[in-house]
Amino acid sequence: MMKELTKKCIGLISSSLVQLGQTKTDKDILILASTLADDLVRDWKMLSWLDVEESFRSGIRESDEFSLNVKTYYKWLRAHKKLIDEDVYKQNNLQCYTTDRRLKYRSRKGTGLLTINKLIK
Repeated sequence: MMKELTKKCIGLISSSLVQLGQTKTDKDILILASTLADDLVRDWKMLSWLDVEESFRSGIRESDEFSLNVKTYYKWLRAHKKLIDEDVYKQNNLQCYTTDRRLKYRSRKGTGLLTINKLIK
């Protein structure tokens, strides 16, 4: 359900803010988390929750963005989706490939990773 996804987003937003050294009011965190949940359902439902978490983790550590807002997390999600797409392309078109080490967490086949779509149902 949407409620469960929003709860997960609150945790992710809160954790990300701490890692970035930012503070926001509880109301701001709730608004940002609700917006993230809506955006995931609308624009990023093909991603698993682990993909979303990993995009935030990588974004916090590798980008020059120090402020968590909608534009920032869209950049992070877009960059991670591109990484996933490139890896899928390699797997389908090259005889010999290695999975990008940043996608190691996705290699567990048949583990029932939850997509955003499954979380809201």
